[in-house]
Amino acid sequence: MTLSGLLRAGLVVLSVLLSPSGYSAPTTPNAAQLLEEMSQSFSKLDYDGVFIHSENTRMNSMRVQHQQKKGKEYESLVDLDGNKIQVIRIDNTVICVYPNESIADKQVMSSTPFKRFIGLDSERLTLGYDLVVSDKIGRIAGRDAYHLRLVPKDQYRYAHEVWLDKHNRFLLKHDMLDQNGGLLDRIQFTSVTFDPNLKAEDFIPNKSSYSKQMVEPKPRKIKSLWKFDWLPEGFSLVWPEARSLNHGTSMLLLSDGMATISVFVEPVRKVKPTSYLLIGATVAGEKTLKVDKQLYLVTMVGEVPKVTIEKLMSVFMPKARL
Repeated sequence: MTLSGLLRAGLVVLSVLLSPSGYSAPTTPNAAQLLEEMSQSFSKLDYDGVFIHSENTRMNSMRVQHQQKKGKEYESLVDLDGNKIQVIRIDNTVICVYPNESIADKQVMSSTPFKRFIGLDSERLTLGYDLVVSDKIGRIAGRDAYHLRLVPKDQYRYAHEVWLDKHNRFLLKHDMLDQNGGLLDRIQFTSVTFDPNLKAEDFIPNKSSYSKQMVEPKPRKIKSLWKFDWLPEGFSLVWPEARSLNHGTSMLLLSDGMATISVFVEPVRKVKPTSYLLIGATVAGEKTLKVDKQLYLVTMVGEVPKVTIEKLMSVFMPKARL
């Protein structure tokens, strides 16, 4: 074959390889599907890892162990800084473990920071966020990871960035960002293994420690007497009814699938000035409402921008005459 013939043959082969039918480019995973798989990974996978949780100027390192065995879910969360407090969960039973009783009286261990990601509704999230998957693979804790951004569609919520394990969709890193891109909150694994050699004793309190079983209170359901005249797109009430707490306080809960806002209403005798408190990503606001002759103190707390709490305060009102 002549040189020109070889050239023509080479061009034909090249055109086939580069055509849609002859060449398959790597595809970027669907964002909603990634989030759904991530939500399931916390309860389905066995893992043992160390992560850092940083918020504002505070930083805390923790170890989490998780196992599914004989139809039961086991989880251990240990604070690696300070007094090595541990929370053990076996299905719905929660046990707090302290070095001694005096420390138990002063410190309460928080629950796993992954709770917000369990049971995510990806379709609902799209009402308030644009979901964007990067076409570049990241690397967290020595593992390849997909990088997914939740970009807010308005000013009423924060942005989120997550890095999910490429092989099993486990959350390796989560950043919460303010409207200017500033970091508010970060959870990042420094090491994690998915074939841990966990034993039964990993989920049994040490005999020399002080253990206390925690029973979550179940507030009584009551008819909601309050409403919002407006809500940001994607936000809705988590419960159709309100919850009755102590001292006549009622509670409502709002969520957009990622951010939550707790609303507390209690009768008071004196007017309190409207005030706001910012701690890291969390904003709390207080306002007194007068309905007929009764005063009510409304408190809202959530991981949302201050403007969200301010706006919700202005549109919160009784459904009818109380």
